[in-house]
Amino acid sequence: MRTLRLLLPLGWCIAAHGLFGQDPVRLTQDNGDCIGAIDITDSVYHQSDAVRGFGNTLEIRENPIDDKEWFEREHHTTWYRFRAPVTTTLTFDIIPDNPEDDIDFLLFEGAITDICDKIANKRVHPLRSNISRNDIALGSRCGLRKDAPDEYVRSGVGSSYSKAIDVQAGELFYLVIDYQDRPLAGYTIHFHYDPAPPPVEEHEEDKSDEQHLVIDVIDARSGTPIDADLTIDGMVFDKVVEAKGKDHYEYDMDMYRNLRIGCVRKGYMFYTTKVKGNTDPEVKVEVKLTPIQPGEHVVLEDIRFVGNDTKILRSSEAALLLLLRFLQENPKVKIMIEGHVNGPTFKNKKEFIELSTARAKSVYDFLLVNDIVPERLDFTGLGNSQMIYPEPKNKEQSEANRRVEIKVVSN
Repeated sequence: MRTLRLLLPLGWCIAAHGLFGQDPVRLTQDNGDCIGAIDITDSVYHQSDAVRGFGNTLEIRENPIDDKEWFEREHHTTWYRFRAPVTTTLTFDIIPDNPEDDIDFLLFEGAITDICDKIANKRVHPLRSNISRNDIALGSRCGLRKDAPDEYVRSGVGSSYSKAIDVQAGELFYLVIDYQDRPLAGYTIHFHYDPAPPPVEEHEEDKSDEQHLVIDVIDARSGTPIDADLTIDGMVFDKVVEAKGKDHYEYDMDMYRNLRIGCVRKGYMFYTTKVKGNTDPEVKVEVKLTPIQPGEHVVLEDIRFVGNDTKILRSSEAALLLLLRFLQENPKVKIMIEGHVNGPTFKNKKEFIELSTARAKSVYDFLLVNDIVPERLDFTGLGNSQMIYPEPKNKEQSEANRRVEIKVVSN
């Protein structure tokens, strides 16, 4: 049976800050770069935190402090992209959760080939910018406004708003938000369109091609159900789903989804498993958790690296999030982060040790950025001395050798 529901136009949402809207994503360092821009699909987007640092690449740098168009450099940046829903005049507010935060922004046209490279090389310029000092009297808001006279507002004392922009339906934009100082809290982005988009009629999708996912969590020793928190990667496109505090979970999802499921509970080792896509009407997963013990070892199979590099692939987001949640749930646990490389037919040379150490440090740095204290963490590199596949036969086996393992030192 199909049902009909009426969607409100963009901009008609109310709740925190008087607004609600699209759910935020869990930030990674990739979101600090243009190439990792987060898609905003609603008129209201609340981000509860901010990327610490400039991501993996310092794309905006070496600009004069009095430049009107550009930041002097990136400090703590998060990148977004969005499309205009209709031909209209675009304005927006960026509303800090903490008025002590000083937020700046740049807005770029997005439908440009190799836009991210061209921004880094200054071969394109912002359409709008506002680098003015925060105005506490306005709640430190900034953005675009119809009555603002200037397209660009440079650093120092100045207007908190830049001039509104006329946009065409479907036009793509990139928005980069920067904190000059260490972020204290997050912010809300609220887009306004005048005229507003009309209400949209949306039909509920036919569910005949959906699967039912059932996940049960039990104690591995007693077999009794226990409440735990989940991360599910692959169920929703380009998003890690988090769920909390139950021993039994049920979801409807599209057919033939490859899933990576992680589970965390206080006092237990975290758990990961993969579910291969199939066409069964129901998929059942049983998660067995074991209590934390010093010396316990867990392979973070889904933390993957680019070739002979320390850069973590975006597909690793769920595994990093699971490790972070494990340490947050168990604040007394101390761990050793062990890095490994893929080096078949080679001795464990100095370069392998250095690369594996740097990879372990990448995970260590991620945890530090997310407020895990350094006293709970240590890292080491083991090179190619413990490859899972000493003679890898394919790309998947090579990637499995480039891994990180976690050893519990104490609890």
